[in-house]
Amino acid sequence: MAVPFTPPPVNPAPGGLNAAVQWLPESGPTRWLGSGVQVRPAGNYGGAQSSGVWNAPWCASLDDLTPEDRKVGLRPEVAEPFEAMTVWAADECDLTEPSRAEVEARAAQVFRLEEHAALERHFAARLLTDAGDPAEADNIIDAVSQLENMLARTGTVGFIHASTGWAALAAQANLLIRTGTGYTTPLGHRWVLGGGYIDGLTSTLVATSQPYGWRSELQLRTAIDERANSFIAIAERSVVVGYERFIGAVEIG
Repeated sequence: MAVPFTPPPVNPAPGGLNAAVQWLPESGPTRWLGSGVQVRPAGNYGGAQSSGVWNAPWCASLDDLTPEDRKVGLRPEVAEPFEAMTVWAADECDLTEPSRAEVEARAAQVFRLEEHAALERHFAARLLTDAGDPAEADNIIDAVSQLENMLARTGTVGFIHASTGWAALAAQANLLIRTGTGYTTPLGHRWVLGGGYIDGLTSTLVATSQPYGWRSELQLRTAIDERANSFIAIAERSVVVGYERFIGAVEIG
């Protein structure tokens, strides 16, 4: 018989959405699991409707003022809640003691490697929903140029979500600049390049504000089916990711 060999667990690839999210501390029950999280505007975005330049004469009376001269603070609309998701991974084998340990280890390792891509695919669906009809671009240079213009109008540094397949083309065009442990565009906006975005976003690049996330503790549960001589392990965790502002999207044709 051949000599059995089990390779050691490998680490998940760095970067992607997990690295870009600012994870907020969790304690107690996951209150967001049923209805998600609704991110309220904090004044970081939408200020164009609440600011302006005073153009009325300095000595004008109230009767001389036009509606455009009024200083009115209009808050942007609150976005739809961000839905939570539960990611799971499972394994099963016989009831022997060595098999049980192997089942638990495999379920935990499968979850460890698959959670990130599953989260990105789920999050990509919300990004495309908010994108509606994205702008169009002929190439990666045109797309990044448009997104940097959209972000520049907000006066903030943002995050550009894209499939990992665009990394090589962005690097060729000098649009992928190594900064610390990540990559940025020429104007310093952070690239979020994820494997889950390959099928989730395909040829669309999306810009958002800082992503925030909440997640429960990882749970590893086991069960026994004595009639089938089966030991089952399931690893799972619930998570939700959201942002204050959707900036814009560009589809590369």
